[in-house]
Amino acid sequence: GLVVCFAGEIGSGKSSASRRLADDLGWPRVAFGDYIREEVRRRGGDPTSRQELQDLGQASVAADPRAFCEAVLAHVGFEPGSNLLLDGIRHVEILGLVTELVRPSACKLIYLSADEEERLRRVSARDSAEADFARANAHLVEADLRGSLPDLADELIDATVSPEHVVSRCCDALQSF
Repeated sequence: GLVVCFAGEIGSGKSSASRRLADDLGWPRVAFGDYIREEVRRRGGDPTSRQELQDLGQASVAADPRAFCEAVLAHVGFEPGSNLLLDGIRHVEILGLVTELVRPSACKLIYLSADEEERLRRVSARDSAEADFARANAHLVEADLRGSLPDLADELIDATVSPEHVVSRCCDALQSF
């Protein structure tokens, strides 16, 4: 089996690319963000608040990162040894835990990068004001995304190009894995 993890800053296109790949490949897909949204909703919070999502995600990582990863994998019914697309890696520690938890599946990381102007354009077109983008971009949960994760990636993809080109590059990367 193969577990392909996606990382990238807000607005880099990781969710769009992983959804499209899941459709094209017929693989299951799970996103940390989708899991956190459901948890916020279950707790009576606002699942559209990026701040609530980031805060709960960070608190989950801080409290029990292994249990958090196990819950996200269980959310999609993942069985070690099978294939999965996992969207939303934001911490080096989480990548390490996922790698351990999915064995014997191989775990690979694709990092999508896009400059701030492009990411702001995408996020603003989607659902957020510029002020929320700046706040969200500065959140502690984003720290590893700019630092260590790009260096650990098995594939770095320039996500400023068309979504079709990004998906094509991801498919090429999967074949090389």
